[in-house]
Amino acid sequence: MPETDFADMAAALEAVRDNPAPVLVVTHEWPDGDAVGSACGLCTLLRDNGFRAEFFLAAQMPDCYRPFLPFPSAEFTAEEINTKYSLVLNADASTVKRMQLGPAEFASITIPVITFDHHPDDEMFGTLTCLDPEASSTAELIYYFAVSQGWKISPLSATFLMLGVVTDTGCFKFTNTSAKSHRAAAALLELGADHDRIINEVYLSKPLNMVRFESELFSGIQTAFDGKFAWISVPRELLDKYDVNLRNTEQLIELVRGIQGVVVAALIKPTSNPGIYRVSMRSKDPEISVGRVARGLKGGGHEMAAGCSIFAKTQAEAAEVLLRHVRKEMNHEI
Repeated sequence: MPETDFADMAAALEAVRDNPAPVLVVTHEWPDGDAVGSACGLCTLLRDNGFRAEFFLAAQMPDCYRPFLPFPSAEFTAEEINTKYSLVLNADASTVKRMQLGPAEFASITIPVITFDHHPDDEMFGTLTCLDPEASSTAELIYYFAVSQGWKISPLSATFLMLGVVTDTGCFKFTNTSAKSHRAAAALLELGADHDRIINEVYLSKPLNMVRFESELFSGIQTAFDGKFAWISVPRELLDKYDVNLRNTEQLIELVRGIQGVVVAALIKPTSNPGIYRVSMRSKDPEISVGRVARGLKGGGHEMAAGCSIFAKTQAEAAEVLLRHVRKEMNHEI
């Protein structure tokens, strides 16, 4: 059940329904399918149900999600947010550090900040938080909230919410898939969600340069612990060689996870800051928590899917740091 009852969230939103200042919808940095789907879904739901709403979406999203964006996004200073908007509605960002406000600092926001989220490590940093860690996605949680309020759900809103559900369940392959997830997906299809478009844009439209990049990248896969841990380090040189933007490497982790015998999969990527490497991790065993590994490295996420940043001189050193932490988890030393 949500940490904050739907009634509390409904009351907070109803309080600004007639406010001429719109709601500002935001999500987290490096947005994935659920971030895009839940944020855009919320914005369209609000607009379709009598609210004024705008949104800010980080520019680093993978190209496969860009065709779904229905309206432009702009950046705002904290002063502009405080004077122009009635409240900030955060979708899917579990921590202050991850929430994307452009150039604005969270500490400078004086208007209410309310959150819909499904991450178990949510910091509950806003004025109000609706948290359901058992939901497959924030989009699923928002769907059930909209239903509880009797809101109109247009085909566009349904498509956004379906995008979040489909991508965060890995097309219903991941362990977070539940009967509620399937019921939400079925209802969204009946409401006009464009499932075919989601599958084609996200999973069946890979550019040729990306295919060639992947074929060379995966020749460098590394394993440890009798093949139970596998990881790929993404070299900057290879990205440049095939003209691949880091934002389009989100799904590479699933190729590593799909290897037979692998229990923990990881992807180590460079960032724009020398000495900082971004790590994505997945687990196929509920007893092996990559969430604990990530939290041990000042990151976060779910127990089966998490991420962090590692400070190291080289990518090889970053891999060594990660290897030590994964070993502790696999040996149940954490």
